[in-house]
Amino acid sequence: MYVFVSNPHGKVPFNDAFYYHYQAKLIVEGKGWFIQPFDYYFRHGQVSQSAAHPPLWTIVLALATLAGLRSYLSQLVLACVIGAGAVFVTGLAARKVAGRRAGLVAAVIAAIYPNYWLNYAEGYSETLLLLLIAAVMVASYRLWERPSAPRVGWLGFLCALAALDRAEQSLLVLVLLVPLVLLIPKIPGMRRMALLGLGALVAIVTVTPWISFNLTRFQRPELLSTEMGLTLAGANCHQTYYGTLLGSVTGTCDDEVKVHGDESQQDLQYRQAAEKFVSHHESRLPVVLLARVGRVFGLYRPVQEITLDEVKLHRQAGPAFMGLMMYYVLAVASVIGVSVLRRRRTTVVPFIGLFVEVLIVSMAFFGDTRYRVPLEVGLVVLAAVTIDAFLLPARRPTSVTVASIGDSG
Repeated sequence: MYVFVSNPHGKVPFNDAFYYHYQAKLIVEGKGWFIQPFDYYFRHGQVSQSAAHPPLWTIVLALATLAGLRSYLSQLVLACVIGAGAVFVTGLAARKVAGRRAGLVAAVIAAIYPNYWLNYAEGYSETLLLLLIAAVMVASYRLWERPSAPRVGWLGFLCALAALDRAEQSLLVLVLLVPLVLLIPKIPGMRRMALLGLGALVAIVTVTPWISFNLTRFQRPELLSTEMGLTLAGANCHQTYYGTLLGSVTGTCDDEVKVHGDESQQDLQYRQAAEKFVSHHESRLPVVLLARVGRVFGLYRPVQEITLDEVKLHRQAGPAFMGLMMYYVLAVASVIGVSVLRRRRTTVVPFIGLFVEVLIVSMAFFGDTRYRVPLEVGLVVLAAVTIDAFLLPARRPTSVTVASIGDSG
């Protein structure tokens, strides 16, 4: 319903949604594989190679276009279907962690949580990311419950898919898969290393086709995305270090940097400009980092973040404010949920991994609620654990209660 209310005419906004929608359209029309749609449509059909974003969401939209879902509005409806899948798998994750009733509670929370369904109407890759992160949670607890080669391979594959959806999710291998395997109790050291190597190998193999493709089409080596430099340039300038946008990002910053060449060369020039600015303002960096983290976790200028999202994402302020209030409640409940799981001797490594990943990304780039999407899944699951515990404090331990982090080292 929100999709039709927020964008009843199916107009494609001039932002990342334009990029995804029209890049997919150009692929289906045979104009080129992963070319820059802004150049094609606004520079008289210019064909420029682009890896501004990883390919997975574009591929999904291209397949939808081939299936007849050619309009932007019909693709938003598809996003709602994928979002429903995310709700279902979030319920499965909670069920795996704390039992059947917790799973039902998590599914209900995810279905009504605005920070889930607001993404469905924006045409961005975050809708798919919600589904993938929920699947990562399920795979993580299945691996912890019974370590095996197929299970660690599946987890590595899902982490790689998340990276192909959002480049920063490549951190999942380091902050979630690696510590999870290292902390699994009661398996021999050699087998542990073999599982770790297999999980990492599967992740690498999964992203290799995209990386190989990028290495052949740009002047400079690029891996998952060419947008890091642009992001850094927009987050490291006077407005975001001293002004009202402290800790955020602005397009006027990167507009000040004069770049040329293909996306890989521009990426380098933007990164160099950002590095130069940071080197001249190092004393300000601690304040900026705190502001970035505060913005992501809703602790610093949260109302301004809602206003910025209204401008950048065309996200309606009313539902966004509802999402913020519900986020605070879930955040508090999640702290209790962690305590409940610790008492049950259930590992909380996956939740810590999601938290650390969001923390690192916000500090490295800028504060933005979009970076919090992976953690939203964890908050919903932990809140469901809390509610379930209050409904039935004396429930029996689940099959995942092997050992806590502290006892498994």
